[in-house]
Amino acid sequence: MKPAHNFFHILKSLRIIFSAMLALLPFAAMNDALACVASLSEDWGTHGISATHGFTADLSYDYINQNQQRYGSGSASPSQVNNVWGSGNEVENYTVTRTTTATLNYSSDTWGVSAQLPFMQRKHGTYGEFDPIANNVPSPALSTAYASSSDSGIGDIRIIGRYTGFSADKTAGIITGLKLPTGSTNATFSDGSTLDRSLQIGTGSTDLILGGYITGAIDEYGWFAQGTVQHAVATKSVGGADYRPGDIYSLSTGIRYAKFGARFTPMLQFNFIHRRADSGSAATYDANNNGPLTGETLLYLAPGAMLRVGGGTSVYGFIQLPIYQNVTSLQLSPRYILTLGAQQSFE
Repeated sequence: MKPAHNFFHILKSLRIIFSAMLALLPFAAMNDALACVASLSEDWGTHGISATHGFTADLSYDYINQNQQRYGSGSASPSQVNNVWGSGNEVENYTVTRTTTATLNYSSDTWGVSAQLPFMQRKHGTYGEFDPIANNVPSPALSTAYASSSDSGIGDIRIIGRYTGFSADKTAGIITGLKLPTGSTNATFSDGSTLDRSLQIGTGSTDLILGGYITGAIDEYGWFAQGTVQHAVATKSVGGADYRPGDIYSLSTGIRYAKFGARFTPMLQFNFIHRRADSGSAATYDANNNGPLTGETLLYLAPGAMLRVGGGTSVYGFIQLPIYQNVTSLQLSPRYILTLGAQQSFE
């Protein structure tokens, strides 16, 4: 093999491997149904990017336990919790979300499309609003209004397309897609009261997703960078109350190391996410400052690896760790996010 041809072959192989990584790494835009503080999405393959021509199927599982009280950029102090609760706001205890997402992707030389079907299970507990008659001291431990909820079902389906025809070597492209309002918005607490819209499995909105990406390779390392914007273009009211989820801006970059060969590939990703506050009469607000209780800026580090087991099958795992979290008012945050999955390509 000639040196020039050999270099081209290596570069093409690196691009293929890393494009596959792009298809599997977590989509940096948040899962819209997560309440309190948004967490890294389990939307593997959201971009519709795949270097394998034909169909690829993916099944992933995500575990997110939001059990850490945060206020602004730090852990919430007891006085901050009491101030928020004593002013008439709920103080949430935990939100646990388990999501299994099935993705079917089709790719050609210059375009691709993927459809994602999430099945979500969510449990939530809240201390409710402070009752000054039943509680002389505003402490969540003394609340008599504790309530919980448990819901499961199909979440919001995403259909995502990509096009790489603008790039001669197909290492850059655009992303466009829709999030459809297929998830439930009518879950209730155990006492029969309505669950907050931001805690529902679905947002009730149709969202437009736009973005772009670029990939490359240097020696044994592949890299990528991508950005996306998600905006609700249509919403529906529930019980006469309007709700619009905040826009989501995401920027991700990552590397992978190919020195171990084609079977095992370690990876590392950084995800920056900024989500604007929800709006509408059904959105939650802080009685302390008459401002929103949603909205956040987050930075995550996500180490992981992919193992190819043969026959077009790969398995992968990632743990997403928060580096920086700045939330609006008092919100719940996860200490980590775990993602496991398997992918099958059909050539």
